[in-house]
Amino acid sequence: MPASTSNSSPINTPVVLSYFSQSGDPNDPYLDFLQDEYRAITDSWEKYQQTASPKSINVLYPARGAADARQIDDDIRAFKHRIILFHFSGHAGSQHLLFKDGSAYAKGLAGLLGEAQNLKVVFLNGCATHDQVNLLFEKNVKAVIATRGKVNDGVAKDFSENFYEAVSSTDYTIREAFEHAVNTMIKDGRIAPETSTALISWRGIVKESSEDKDRWELFAREGFSELDSKDWWKIGVITPGRKELISGGSLWDRGQIWLSALLFALGLAIIAYGIFFQNDIKVAGIGVASCCVGIFGFKNQQRYVTAELNPELVDDSMRKKLRLL
Repeated sequence: MPASTSNSSPINTPVVLSYFSQSGDPNDPYLDFLQDEYRAITDSWEKYQQTASPKSINVLYPARGAADARQIDDDIRAFKHRIILFHFSGHAGSQHLLFKDGSAYAKGLAGLLGEAQNLKVVFLNGCATHDQVNLLFEKNVKAVIATRGKVNDGVAKDFSENFYEAVSSTDYTIREAFEHAVNTMIKDGRIAPETSTALISWRGIVKESSEDKDRWELFAREGFSELDSKDWWKIGVITPGRKELISGGSLWDRGQIWLSALLFALGLAIIAYGIFFQNDIKVAGIGVASCCVGIFGFKNQQRYVTAELNPELVDDSMRKKLRLL
């Protein structure tokens, strides 16, 4: 199994999930290049990480060379907020991905992927997957690589290999890696020379045509503009939102949040009283101190909730801080 770089603990390393599966339907043709694609992509992620090169995108890449659909459920529960990229290679259609143990239907799959709050890119390397793009964007995925029509097995393998050769290095952004893959395939005569590398801002479904064979496109949610950032799809320790903090956790946890809020509100009242009614800077100073204690309490509780919600992202240094506070 590929490992993450040696300079970061696996406990909080971002995860790339890639699934490669033959169809369980005997009527679907056998994909001769599927395992070659798996090995090529695995090699891409391992290439820099074996030497702990500064070019390395630091990820954990679990081996999923012959996956079942149920493996997705297990992986999302295991890695959840650590997942930054989801890849599928195999037979597919407008409403499902085909695994050896059955179909993974697009709506349910999109819902599961929506649980991975840091998922940035989905790459669906099968036939006619563009109809699934909207479902993914509805679940807050930022970018999707999908196909317009049928794709050839060998061409699909070469395209994804070129994409991951680039995107596994810090030298390329997601958008640049996609352009690199398209241009390499055009150069080698593997896809049509008029194939566009343009980023498509999603506004709805466009149905395939007979001219859409071996055509991949990069879709971004409308208004999203960070695909050109090299650091955009890396993650660190996750911080929960304010709503999640107040509504989640035990009764004791929620009590601490409301106590912090009360101290902050009381501090504001004391500041106003000291300035406008007493004209006393010392009284106002007490209010400032109360506000600071309230803010500190909220931020400290935020770290605790982070540890509770995402134990897989908490490293040893954070545990030491939690023990001190």
